[in-house]
Amino acid sequence: MSNFLGIGLGVLNNIWLFPLAFTLEELGIYRWVERTAVLIAAIALLGMHRTYVRYQSQFQGEEASQFLSNIVVIVAAVAGVSGIGFSLFAGRLASLLDVPIADEIFILGAVIAGSMTYTLGLSIASSAKRISVPFFMKNVGIRLALLISAYLVSKDQLDFSFWMRIFALVHVCVGLGVLAYSLLLKGIPLRKPKPLNKGLGQELATFAGSGVIMAVMTMSLATIDSQMIVSLMSYEALGIYSIAFFIGSFVDGIRRPVSQALSPQFANLWNEGNTDAIAKMYGRTSRVLMAVALVSFLLIVPNIEIIFSMIPHPERFEDAKSVVVLVLFSRVIDYSFGSNGELLSNGPYFKWNLLAISGLVALLIGLNYVLIPKHGLDGAGYALVISYAVFNSAKAVYLYLKENMQPFSTVQLRLVCIALPTFLLAKKLSGPSTMDFILTNAVIVIGLVVGFILVRKRI
Repeated sequence: MSNFLGIGLGVLNNIWLFPLAFTLEELGIYRWVERTAVLIAAIALLGMHRTYVRYQSQFQGEEASQFLSNIVVIVAAVAGVSGIGFSLFAGRLASLLDVPIADEIFILGAVIAGSMTYTLGLSIASSAKRISVPFFMKNVGIRLALLISAYLVSKDQLDFSFWMRIFALVHVCVGLGVLAYSLLLKGIPLRKPKPLNKGLGQELATFAGSGVIMAVMTMSLATIDSQMIVSLMSYEALGIYSIAFFIGSFVDGIRRPVSQALSPQFANLWNEGNTDAIAKMYGRTSRVLMAVALVSFLLIVPNIEIIFSMIPHPERFEDAKSVVVLVLFSRVIDYSFGSNGELLSNGPYFKWNLLAISGLVALLIGLNYVLIPKHGLDGAGYALVISYAVFNSAKAVYLYLKENMQPFSTVQLRLVCIALPTFLLAKKLSGPSTMDFILTNAVIVIGLVVGFILVRKRI
């Protein structure tokens, strides 16, 4: 419930309130800080959050307490240093990335520290299968605070610079709150850091080291388009793209908690050697996630004109419409392959997954450099579609060769056979009148009902 409430607040913020309160340049600055903080926080965590999830089941009692304490102390120290350092040197970072320097980017360090503590807290909570409160605090707490403060900006009670400071403060508070909650869940008192002497030092260091590189690559996927749009175009262009990306990646709000819940499950199953259960989970995530992505595509694309008409001053975002379609299509491709990333990164093939993600990032950077100057914002969308198709195909082939696992069945074919004619008819009927709207969505509803009846027992 909290996840859906958070999605609703996100829609209200991104579709209506932020475009009402902020200029395109301000939207771009906000998105740059947010995306850059996510990337740097993932790097600065040093893979500690993934290491905890992967190995926590191998420790009991006193050793479990010591293992958790070591992880928390390392992350807390790095978060403090990162928070101070990136606040002081945010301008130099912007110059290094060839991004215009704005006064508001100096809150970057606080957002990084908050993101680090939140991510570690969420990982600890996920190992206890209690992620609802952390997701509520982030998805509802942060978005509600931003909604109220953005509304005050729209009424000229606050300015954008003050709003950005609120954005940073809320991130720090939520991050510390989630970390405290996760430690209470474990019920394990923290201890002075010391070696565990379990003979796992080399293995832990290798896994954590791969986690750092994995974080760089994974978060680069989520942020490289934003960085390159600002560098190759402008903050204003990123402001337009941010609306398109939010609408197009709307479905990610459903996948994130699923991904967070699956990671410790895959880790435990790999530790047990239960490949049959892993294969079943792999196939089911493909069916479920593909259905979710197709539903989102069907609901959004035929109604895209109506959705954009709800945005204040919609003429500013005309170039974003085609990007929405491309981002949604990239999600259909990505989700159709199931949770292969969680499967690979939490098992014996984490090194290969790291190599695959590195290749994807290189491909995405190259495509963006070629396609953005030629096609503008659409170029970033084309890059996503091509990169995700290549990346997921490579991972699927690798898993099939190594473990004889593949996620596909006739269910996915049925989903496509239902979704495609539904989309084509709905798109043909879409138009500006009320009757067009009714007919378009009647077709979509009929398609969804037919799909539900035909595949519900096999998903």
